[in-house]
Amino acid sequence: MLHPFKATRPTRDKAYLVATRSYISYEPFELEDKLENNPYTFLHVINPNALPEASYERRFEAVRERFDAFMDEGVFLQEELATYYLYRQKTPTHEFLGVIGLLDADSVAQGKTLPHEKTLERREKLFEKYLDTTGFQAEPVLIFGSVNEAYEQCLAEVQLDRPEYEFSSTDRYLHQLWPVPEQWVGVLQEFFEQAGTKYIADGHHRLASSVRVAEGRPENPLAQGVLCMFMSEKQLSIQAFERWMKLEDRVFDVSDLGTAYSVVPLDGPSAELGEHNFEMYWEGRWYGLIHKDKAADEVLATQLLLDSILKPLFEVHDERNDSRLRYVRQSEVDMSTAMGKRGYNLGFRLPPVSVKLLKEIAENRGSMPPKSTYIEPKLRSGLLLHVFK
Repeated sequence: MLHPFKATRPTRDKAYLVATRSYISYEPFELEDKLENNPYTFLHVINPNALPEASYERRFEAVRERFDAFMDEGVFLQEELATYYLYRQKTPTHEFLGVIGLLDADSVAQGKTLPHEKTLERREKLFEKYLDTTGFQAEPVLIFGSVNEAYEQCLAEVQLDRPEYEFSSTDRYLHQLWPVPEQWVGVLQEFFEQAGTKYIADGHHRLASSVRVAEGRPENPLAQGVLCMFMSEKQLSIQAFERWMKLEDRVFDVSDLGTAYSVVPLDGPSAELGEHNFEMYWEGRWYGLIHKDKAADEVLATQLLLDSILKPLFEVHDERNDSRLRYVRQSEVDMSTAMGKRGYNLGFRLPPVSVKLLKEIAENRGSMPPKSTYIEPKLRSGLLLHVFK
């Protein structure tokens, strides 16, 4: 169930200044520029470079102190009535629309919200401590599922009114947000009460850590909710990551693949991988690889690549931490020259995971290898906060 909530959010005039991408997406010089020239950016609150010599606990306490200072200054306001929020993001290539509310923390344990990735316990525990100390969630977890006509009609009606927030960011993304009027809150509540299984698209560690906080604070009803944005599975954009590898002293020849794959020379990387399980770059040439027993639409390409090539030929047993591997968000650009200059001379392009396959993996309680998906939309931090203490 996704519930309405009393959000803490920026005042209308400061929303475009407060909202920020995740701090890990900024280069150091960009982060410095934002902090120096924008007094309202939420980066001031979550600044990971503040108090670098202090303990984690003290640094987390300082985050809450800086948040309280923003509240005292009037940068944020506290809603008096609980509602949902409609968020629309328009990029140069896609448009996304979803509803932000609070997900029941125990919905994961009950099997009502399903993950498709494994999480690292040490990261869960660290972020649990962060959340428990700061007392707020500032970036929604992205979930998706099927929708009905009543849901779509509700969203269409809400968008007829002027957005509370409407601004463009420097990456040329348009952001719009509407508090859902009271007459439509009940419609959405009814939809979420009857909606079936929900699936986690992005934010597995944030969700897992929030669940830990909920379990540790059973007496606090506000801590039982996780800030989430729900969207239709038809809206989800799933892209792939290329794998690039430094062979170092390894000897490799295309003929090494002949037992398991048909290898087809290509003029260059293709926009659509088609019948190929994946494409490979080696010694100035691109090749399409077609597995002799596994059709491209029947298997998870990242798992097949790991099991049939990276592990047996190059002894990659920890794909997440192998220093020879580099992951690059996939696009139509041929990255072979740029990656070659950095010493990465073997590359693989993979087809994006389908929504159907992602759901099947989640329903079977499976998990994907690291960097199997790049999912959009990427949501802003600081636009809506769930403050639970």
